[in-house]
Amino acid sequence: MIFGRKYKITSQKKKDLEKELNKLETKGRSEIADRLDFIRQQPSDEDDYPFADVLDDKEYLEKRISEIRSILSNSQIIDDLSKHSVVEVGSKVKVGFEGFEEEYLIVSSVEADPLSKKISDESPVGKSLLGAKVGDTIEVQLGHLQKQFRILNIS
Repeated sequence: MIFGRKYKITSQKKKDLEKELNKLETKGRSEIADRLDFIRQQPSDEDDYPFADVLDDKEYLEKRISEIRSILSNSQIIDDLSKHSVVEVGSKVKVGFEGFEEEYLIVSSVEADPLSKKISDESPVGKSLLGAKVGDTIEVQLGHLQKQFRILNIS
């Protein structure tokens, strides 16, 4: 996380992160402790791969716990998604491009999931949509291609 950065997340994402954090802090840590106890009770051999694997898993677990805590302590909840006159984080945007229409939810990078049409405000399309109004046409550079999107609706 960049110092001083606030993550804009929905209340549902906050609940999901809190649930994941609780699971990692309880069940995850307990499972790691049990695995370490089991390995310590086994006869040691020259190649102590199982022990190293558990320590790697423990390190990953603690990093994820720290990451979630950081996100939660530096988050701003966005909930009122119905009163947008311009595109902002939390807006649902219907765009037209190349004869197609698509609807995207603009979210922070923490919630981004392109397969669910949740695009990050830091992505090229997300950045370009921010601040746009219904009727605006925005241009986005996607690799070597220049794409135009027309804002059809914001909710």
